[in-house]
Amino acid sequence: MTLLLAAGEGSRFGGAKQLADIGGEPMVRRVARALLDTDAPLIVVTGAYADEVEDVLDDLPLSVVRCEDWQLGMGNSLAAGANELMRMFPHASAALVALADQPLLSTAVFRAMLERHRHAPDRVLATAHDGVQGPPALFPRDCFTTLATLSGPKGARAVLQREAARVELFAAGNVVDVDTPDDLRTVQASLGRKPHS
Repeated sequence: MTLLLAAGEGSRFGGAKQLADIGGEPMVRRVARALLDTDAPLIVVTGAYADEVEDVLDDLPLSVVRCEDWQLGMGNSLAAGANELMRMFPHASAALVALADQPLLSTAVFRAMLERHRHAPDRVLATAHDGVQGPPALFPRDCFTTLATLSGPKGARAVLQREAARVELFAAGNVVDVDTPDDLRTVQASLGRKPHS
């Protein structure tokens, strides 16, 4: 199971960063396609700009849940997604959580995390960037109830801290969060610099 959090307001960005153009398509659609390429079911959590975000995902084979209290923080969005996951997929063994503002992550990273889960089903998997553990992160089924009660701006950080003894860090490579217009320019420039085959 994969969960894509796309409910934020983008206050530092100054608008709907989910819709920012990355390589000719909206950022949220790019990340959704990378997750869908793992062949795992995908639930997208929307909130701010829900209509516009859902419009650009309309033709993709995924489910959408709206987080009505998205403005309270990422924890609330994650809780909305976890509750929907438990409702739709009661036998899911894990949830791979990704963010709509990390557009450089590849399907290979998501596949590797899901594959690692198959071999070590009790492990919590997280990626580290700038010394901080965070998403994309994979939580086994026994974390679902905790995820479903999260609230506030810190997202799943408290869960990662509480489960520290079984957290396994993943090297994800291009974990760039697009939080500001400068971040977006950095991402667009890095895509433009890719060597031609």
